[in-house]
Amino acid sequence: MELNTGMRAYVQMEYAADGSSPAEVEEAMRRAGFRREGIYYVVEEDDMVSRLTELHDALRGTGVRFVLVPNPSPTEQWSGTTRDAAMHWRQDGLIDDEALDLLEREPLAFREAAIRSTRAAVEKLAAMRELELAERRQARMQNAKRDDIIVMLRSTGGMTVRQIGEVLDAPEGEVFEVLALMVDDGSVLAEQSDHSIVYRLAERVMRSRR
Repeated sequence: MELNTGMRAYVQMEYAADGSSPAEVEEAMRRAGFRREGIYYVVEEDDMVSRLTELHDALRGTGVRFVLVPNPSPTEQWSGTTRDAAMHWRQDGLIDDEALDLLEREPLAFREAAIRSTRAAVEKLAAMRELELAERRQARMQNAKRDDIIVMLRSTGGMTVRQIGEVLDAPEGEVFEVLALMVDDGSVLAEQSDHSIVYRLAERVMRSRR
């Protein structure tokens, strides 16, 4: 790999159990003038080849191998609380890659980007909850209509969708949806009578056929 001047690279260490300890390596790197960002050491000089030679000399005899990482993920460059929080927020969708890039370079500009992505995540979560509540209300309404329909069919012996809708003061479409579910679970039978469909309780039909 050809290294150009002005290039920035990150160095990842590979320690050996029979070599120098991480603390000893840290001290050697500090003496050589290398700084660490999270789990990486930074190599950022006009003369990259010369700087890497100094890195190689600093690690000679330590038993440590190093790997160059040109552009690691922002969250991999940090350590401690910042990295943990950034990774958690990213996984939960509270911040995106754009915000993470800003957090690396411009923490102040990160705030605005994070607020935008967080607002979008909050809106998405709120919309999901609203949908859940609407579905729950609909289910309660259907259950209430179901109970009312059972009472009416038991007392009348059978009714059409239009008749049930008039008694319940409910749109025929809603009544039909409830009846369709009741037909599917076998609690109600749909029978053709002249030009209409009459709905009867299955238990009443069974008793009448004995």
